[in-house]
Amino acid sequence: MREHRNRLILLVGACAVVVSFAACSSLPAERGRLERQLDEQAFAAAGEAGFISQSSGLEAPADGIAEYARRIGFQLPGTGVEPEQGSGWQSGSRDHADPFLLVGIEPYDDASWQEPVGALVLGSRLTEASVDGAPQRDYCVRLEFDRWGLVDGGASPVDCPSPLAAVVPPADARAVIPEQAESVAIAVLAASADASAEEIAAAIAAQLPQAPDGPPIAEVQVAREGDRIGLAMRDAHDCLLVRSEDGVVERLYVPDILLQPGELGCSGETALLPDEAFRSPH
Repeated sequence: MREHRNRLILLVGACAVVVSFAACSSLPAERGRLERQLDEQAFAAAGEAGFISQSSGLEAPADGIAEYARRIGFQLPGTGVEPEQGSGWQSGSRDHADPFLLVGIEPYDDASWQEPVGALVLGSRLTEASVDGAPQRDYCVRLEFDRWGLVDGGASPVDCPSPLAAVVPPADARAVIPEQAESVAIAVLAASADASAEEIAAAIAAQLPQAPDGPPIAEVQVAREGDRIGLAMRDAHDCLLVRSEDGVVERLYVPDILLQPGELGCSGETALLPDEAFRSPH
């Protein structure tokens, strides 16, 4: 197994032993109710984070694990373990666990495309209310991701950082398509009978300024073949294609699989292709 030289955004414990939940020899053989439920919640949150293999602008491992961190953050408010109510012969338990916090982000800066991009650490504070003094302790889970999601065997208990504190993922710096881009593009193309591709792109970009402290605006790509004009804007989640032909300006809706690299792609030239080219192969 290859050794990663990690650039730690947060140091995650001094003696983190990476083992699977089932084979963790440093924990009691019988897992507690709180730990078991937190393990399940961590695994579910990792699954909801999805995969990034088809997301543009995430080639660097640090960018990839940062995207996973942003996604998993939406799953954490619903985690945590409530006290167990007693019923009948069951006595219940007042022990409980706080919702998970994201407490560590570990990018693997030297990872290749096929290797894990990094790991995230989730932490929860457990209160053993059924014990005299209601002692508290922290419990953390480390989740390792590659570009296709949580790696097999990539979820493991780990020592928590002290103090247990949330970290904020880096903001997504990838370019975006503004909401008004479609209407602006259609209006400009409808009035651009004699303008060059460069002039059309500049006119559209001028009406889509970047907001203060906002993400950059996706590049406007324009291709022109005589009276036919094709426009494209691409961000991490969408591809805007607009075509002007025979006096008609319209947005094109193309199956996402055809817009991927290696297929038709997302470009001004793509918008100029005949409609038959946009039929899904599946």
